[in-house]
Amino acid sequence: MADRFLEGRVAVITGAGRGIGRAIALVLGGAGAALALVERTLAEAADTSRLLQGAGVQCETFACDVREDMQVQTLAAQVMQRFGAVHILVNNAGTAIRKKVHEFTLEEWRLVMETNLTGPWLM
Repeated sequence: MADRFLEGRVAVITGAGRGIGRAIALVLGGAGAALALVERTLAEAADTSRLLQGAGVQCETFACDVREDMQVQTLAAQVMQRFGAVHILVNNAGTAIRKKVHEFTLEEWRLVMETNLTGPWLM
C-alpha cells in the first residue's frame, strides 16, 4: 500500500493470528500503523508477526484471553508501556461452535458468550 496514512498510529488487534484478524493486521500495517497483535497464546500470533516484520511493519505480540478481566487490564498496561498510545482498536477475537444452539452445553454457551460479547465489553 503506497499511502501510509496511518504512520505514527498504533492499532491493537485481537484475534490477530489468522483469518480476518490477520488480514486486518496486514492492511493496517501496510498503511503504516504499528501493531499490537493479540491472541490467547503468543504462538498463535507468531505467523502473522513474521509476515508483518518481513514487510517492515513494526509489531509486537501479546497473549491475552479477552474473557479474563485481569488479562485485559494487563494487556492494556503492556501495550501502553510498549507503544505509549492506542489509536485504533479492532475487537476481532471470537469463537463459534458449529452445532445447533439447543445442543450446546452450558460450558460451550459460556465460552461463546464470554468470548464474543463479554470480551469486547472488557476491552
